[in-house]
Order: sequence, then structure tokens, then C-alpha cells
Amino acid sequence: MLAVPEPLSPDDSEAVTSRAFDRRALTASVRELSVVASARGLWAVARQWLIIALSVAFVVQVDRWWAWVLAAVVISSRQHALLSLVHEAAHYHLFTNRQLNDILADLLCAYPMNITTEGYRKEHAEHHRYVNTPKDPYWRTAQRDHAWMFPRTRWGTALVLLGDLVGFFTVSHVRIMIPWSYTGRAMGKGGTPPSRAEHVRYALWLTGFIAFLTLTGGWLHYLLLWSVPSLTLMMMAFRIRAVVEHPFSPATPDETHETRDVEAATWFERFFIAPFNASYHLSHHLFPSVPYYHLPALHERLKQTDLYRPGENHFQTYLGGRTSAWDFLTSSGRNDVPDSLPVKD
Repeated sequence: MLAVPEPLSPDDSEAVTSRAFDRRALTASVRELSVVASARGLWAVARQWLIIALSVAFVVQVDRWWAWVLAAVVISSRQHALLSLVHEAAHYHLFTNRQLNDILADLLCAYPMNITTEGYRKEHAEHHRYVNTPKDPYWRTAQRDHAWMFPRTRWGTALVLLGDLVGFFTVSHVRIMIPWSYTGRAMGKGGTPPSRAEHVRYALWLTGFIAFLTLTGGWLHYLLLWSVPSLTLMMMAFRIRAVVEHPFSPATPDETHETRDVEAATWFERFFIAPFNASYHLSHHLFPSVPYYHLPALHERLKQTDLYRPGENHFQTYLGGRTSAWDFLTSSGRNDVPDSLPVKD
């Protein structure tokens, strides 16, 4: 079954892109790459929870301070992966059946991260349609909080990431996710109010979640291995990925100036910063019907065009070397971006 972009999201012909390549010449390839494989989506979800379960079991078995720290680091990376899977579900890329796509994405990916698939989908659709304009909710967030504005000096970048790590920006991060959350939507602070089916689904999930932690005595584990990492370690990785994906500068007539691909992310970067091929963000924006497992192939086809400009919309890795996104992010200390921790609004 071909992935069909969701309502409010641009289809592959609507992206504002460079004229450096002929989109029509890629039509056949894109249709082929847009086939969704439900088995791959199921295995992707199951794999994350297997790693999380093994991490918790490791803590229970070893019960040393360093085991808690190690498990928290690993679990934070899988939380980031779950967010990436919510993104895939927002594009209906997890399962071919759209109702099943949303139900399983909510129960297994979104609700554990205190968000909803539909809430995320609404803002993400607006982001795709209005990249780096006042109608883009991600861009609006960046304009209110200069911690999202890069490049900076290395010291300035380190201070922002340290702020994430110690929870300095926790309130700011929570504000970002309120419109995606069940509570935020129910209170009119986000997208459309939850449907009746969502109310029932969330109530069942919350009841089961509370019962599970109470019966297993897992509240402390949840606090230290889930809540704290999700607001610190995970958000640090999330910020790195987000500021590489878009510069949060005013939009131009060519979206390829505001969106980037990282071609050869290392295994470490794929595990912690860019799970599920999130590094191919420009490729995703150009053809959002392509699920994550086909983005590398799409990237190879796009490389045959004059689309990529190294150092601007194309990097080799995130963190290492002169061709990395990190080298760009830390390349300057703009006068309008202070090297002290920005004041939260």
C-alpha cells in the first residue's frame, strides 16, 4: 500500500524546493519508495521496548548507582526513538491500516512520552506546509527562545546543551509538547480536542499504566529511569537533531536552504541523535510520503542532482570533523546570540 500524506500535510508536489532537479523524473522512484511495510513498523516498536525492558532488568539485577546511570542513558536514547516513531505514525508510515497506525502509535509510542499522535500530527503538518515562516509552530518556538538559535561559539553551544542536561530548559521543553499532549488538547491548548475514541484509549492506557507501576512497585524506577531522562538527556539529543534539521532563519523561496541532510551519521549518532534515519531530513521534506527505511535510497537518488550544497544543507556526520554539522553549529558567536545561558520565557 502506498503511503498517502495526511490531511493538512503537503503532498510531494507541494514542497517549496529548488529547481535544480526535475521532480517529475523521480515520480516512479518515489512511488516505489513510498510503500509502507507494517512488519517493519511493528518490529521497530517492539525493538525499542525490548531494549527498555532489558535496561530496567539490568538495574533490578545489578542495583548499583552506575547501573542506574547507564540504564538511564540507554533508555533516554530509546525515548528519542519513540518520538521518531510518533513522527512516522504522524505520516501514516508505521502501519498500512491508518486506524491501527494511530492506536498502536498512541499506546506504544506517544502516550509513554506524554503526547498524542494526533496532537503531534497537527503541528507537524503545519511545519511541513509553512517551514520557517510565522505559520510554522516550530519556527515560532525558536523565535521565542534563543536557545534554539545557532550557530554559536563552541562554549555557547556547550552551555545550551549543559542547560538541557541539568534541566535548566525543562519548562521550555514541556511547553513545546503541551499542544501535542492529551491534557493540552483537552484544555484547548493544542490541536483539535481528543475524539471520543482517544478519550477511551487514553483512559484505558492510563489506568493500566498506574496499575502496573503500583503492582510492581516501579514508581521510583519510573521517576529515575524514565521521567528524569526524558526531560534532560533525551532533550539534549533532541535539540542537537532539531537545530541540525533547520536553521530557524526566515524562509526563502527555496526550502533546500532551510532543511538539511546528514549523509553518514555514525552508529553512535544514529543511536542517540538521529534514530530511524532522521538524519535525512531534507530528503523527508522533499518527499514526505517515503517512510524512514527508504530514506537512504531516496538520498542516493537526490545525490545525482545538483540539490546538495556541502556545509549548508548537506553534512557528513553530526559530531565529528570539518564536514560535520557540529562544525557548522559551533562556527560563530553571533552578536545577537549570547554565550551565557539564555533566559527562559
